[in-house]
Amino acid sequence: MGFIQELPDDKYDRKYGDIYLFKRLFGYIAKHDKKKFLTVLTWMIIQTGANIGIPFFIKFVIEGVQNGDFNAIFYLETVAIILFYGMFWFAQYRALYHISILTGEMLRRVRKDSFETLLKNDMNFYDENKSGKLVSRVTSDSDTISQMVQITTSFMINILIMVVVIIILFLTDVRLAGITLAVVPFLFGLGIAIRLFSRRTSKNWRKTIAILNANVAESISGIEVTKSFNQEKEAFSRFKEINMRNYRAAYTRAWGMSIFFPIIETLFGVGTFLVLYFGGKITFQIGDLTVATLYFFILMLNRFFMPLLEITRFFNQFEAGLAAVERIFSLMDSKPKVVQDPNPVTVPKLTGSINFNDMTFYYNESEPLYKNFTLSIPSAETVAVVGRTGAGKSTLVSLIARFYDVVDGSIKVDGTDIRKYVMHDYRNQIGIVLQDNILFSGSIEENIRYGKLDATREEIEEAAKNVYAWEFIQSLPKGLDTEVGEKGTKLSAGQKQLVAFARALLSDPRILILDEATAAIDAYTESLIQEALKVLLKDRTAIIIAHRLTTVENADRIIVIDDAQIVEEGSHQQLMEKKGKYWQLYDMYFRHQSLEYVEQAVELV
Repeated sequence: MGFIQELPDDKYDRKYGDIYLFKRLFGYIAKHDKKKFLTVLTWMIIQTGANIGIPFFIKFVIEGVQNGDFNAIFYLETVAIILFYGMFWFAQYRALYHISILTGEMLRRVRKDSFETLLKNDMNFYDENKSGKLVSRVTSDSDTISQMVQITTSFMINILIMVVVIIILFLTDVRLAGITLAVVPFLFGLGIAIRLFSRRTSKNWRKTIAILNANVAESISGIEVTKSFNQEKEAFSRFKEINMRNYRAAYTRAWGMSIFFPIIETLFGVGTFLVLYFGGKITFQIGDLTVATLYFFILMLNRFFMPLLEITRFFNQFEAGLAAVERIFSLMDSKPKVVQDPNPVTVPKLTGSINFNDMTFYYNESEPLYKNFTLSIPSAETVAVVGRTGAGKSTLVSLIARFYDVVDGSIKVDGTDIRKYVMHDYRNQIGIVLQDNILFSGSIEENIRYGKLDATREEIEEAAKNVYAWEFIQSLPKGLDTEVGEKGTKLSAGQKQLVAFARALLSDPRILILDEATAAIDAYTESLIQEALKVLLKDRTAIIIAHRLTTVENADRIIVIDDAQIVEEGSHQQLMEKKGKYWQLYDMYFRHQSLEYVEQAVELV
């Protein structure tokens, strides 16, 4: 099928066989919803029994009419109609009711487990996968997998009906049953073709949905950049191209089904015609088959072909469901590279001493970043890390926080390899403020409380005051209760940084990491923070990556990183006297922020 342009899998995708997926899906259902699933099956079996019982009753009525028992047949017919059809519709209602509960529970659980997997994965996972595609798996694919429960249940019942009916057909008349089965091999051959076609097209279609979601999410998050460069047409053009790919995938999938189903229904018609033709000859020429029996056979034949038609119709949905099941289980099976030690060490209250011991790390094995890197940071020391863009500064602090694990060597905090610590407790003692901090939808208070969920309102106010965020918070109409909007869009860049700063400090970290944390703050706000930092950094180890001269100057020690190696270290004054790398960086990044530079500029004016 060369006309199907198959898209590449995501990096964590796995290839699973249909039998494995089917077993695992049932294992998943049995683990959580076995009782509900058996209840659905029970009601569907009762529904099937009532449905199959109706032809027997009709046969009995026809034979009774032929024998002249009109009155008896009338009363019996009334009772039987109420019994059979009442049982059929009630069983159908109960089955659909329990299916809706089961699929709802399944959807809730699949999304919960998928989202839990996302939270457990480390930054390596997110470096390699677009957020929009992940969202698609948790929402769109999980919705499809919940529908698989209903499809699978119906599939099983239809198989049961076919087996029971074929037995009844053979017991009724072997000759006609044999004629009926003559078309079955063609139907099964066509069914296999449908399965193979539908599997490929359904999987491809679901991939295009994920790509579409990723594009929409990315476009919305970057809308300011798009508008600032007047690239709306370009963004729309890209979306149209991706949307067209999704349409083509859906069209190919629907096109195939539109060809298959008419062929199937034609085969059903051929089978029915053969039974009518030869059954009529047997009834009216040979005479060893009654009209009632022939009509009964035709009714039963319909109950054989209809489930078979449903099964072939289900193939499209079933394979789309299996494609979603495969994508969901691939997500659930993705394993983080940063994992907790099987025998972790309880984390005491840390003093914050940090030691990099011959540490090697890379994102890509062919491009090592840090190699045999060694650095010691005593507890309560404030270290400023400076260097050109791409030198490895942010990676260094990410390793301390265990967003990534070292490839070789070790990072020790208070003399213990951080990989040995209970990860959750270890991170509880680390505070991080990033340059582009994300605030969550909710109030300012809720975002600050994120650093300590059991904090009182008084503690939140105190944290805000310590970082000089209280002034702007009080100026807002609702104060701490002010909604920040999605990603904090209702606050300025500086205000977002202050809220993030308060959030980190509320957790009372033993190690504080500031990654370009004051880059988005104006000079006035930053001057207030510098005063706060003198108090807040006391008795706390701090690693600061900054482009602000005042932040760097006030550090106990400055480390200059170049190509992931320490090329210079010392105080501001010591490094300036060397006139080396730091002096060059100062001249490039910091000199224009100095008081001397400002005074010279004023004199020139």
